[in-house]
Amino acid sequence: MESNSRILPKLIAIVGPTGIGKTALSEQIIRYIDSEIVSIDSRQIYRNMDIGTAKPKPYLLNTIPHHLINIVDPIDDFSITDFLQSAKASIEDIISRGKTPLLVGGTGQYFWSLIENWTIPSVPPNPELRKKFEQIANEYGAEHLFEELKSIDVEATKIIDSRNIRRVIRALEVGITGNKKWSELRSKDPVLYDPFIIGLTKDRTILYRNVDSRIDQMLLEGWIEEVRLLKNNNLDLTYSSMSSLGYDEIYRYISGEVSINDATEKIKINTHRFIRSQYNWFRISDTRIHWFDTITSQCNYEQEIKGLIEPFILHN
Repeated sequence: MESNSRILPKLIAIVGPTGIGKTALSEQIIRYIDSEIVSIDSRQIYRNMDIGTAKPKPYLLNTIPHHLINIVDPIDDFSITDFLQSAKASIEDIISRGKTPLLVGGTGQYFWSLIENWTIPSVPPNPELRKKFEQIANEYGAEHLFEELKSIDVEATKIIDSRNIRRVIRALEVGITGNKKWSELRSKDPVLYDPFIIGLTKDRTILYRNVDSRIDQMLLEGWIEEVRLLKNNNLDLTYSSMSSLGYDEIYRYISGEVSINDATEKIKINTHRFIRSQYNWFRISDTRIHWFDTITSQCNYEQEIKGLIEPFILHN
């Protein structure tokens, strides 16, 4: 692909819903393409949040170079602008060493902001307005605040997780004090990369069943203790990191507010909802994505992907 007579650097991407097998496929691709992985996951950036965010296992992190994993503490804010700066720097570094960046993850906003090269104008924070919305969230709950956002920017509510109070407040702040709605702020500059995008999917019922089993396994592996350590280190539910799937529910279980059965059931319901939102970002109808059904593929889809990637990388 060329842009303004310039050959764009190539990269490979694996996208799709949580629990679909993106990490396993990345292991396969690394074997035949000289790559390093750039995580496109807004939760795996946090240190000490390993089990609940389904980070690659330590042996993978130790043997395959990964970027944008374990780069900030859970108390830190990390914006989409921070992500874009970090991801572009990592990609440039990988390419400079003659390797192919392999993007892996399911955070749609992160992914498309990078691939489409969004420019996100800065709207200054309004501390007084933030304080007002924080009080509303504390008194009436996150869902009430989400309804407030829906009244001024319904498109934003299709993108932002209702439990991510800080992001909801930011969208409200932008919509009220800025010249445009939060959902209208992004603009696009000329693209920087030539991507080969792989999308993994499967029957939704089977996927839900698989992620439910994975959640049960994560709890057995020590997810509750992981959240307990965060709580003991003064992390509470006001931090953006704690809006990660499942952390809110386990935190409330540890605090004695709900039973473990109720917490687990809510985690599963919210994960199903999150998967539906991921399909809003990664649409089966999107022709930029080469979709592979991991259940119904007529042949070994990993071999089919290999047959497509290798000529893509070699073709100038």
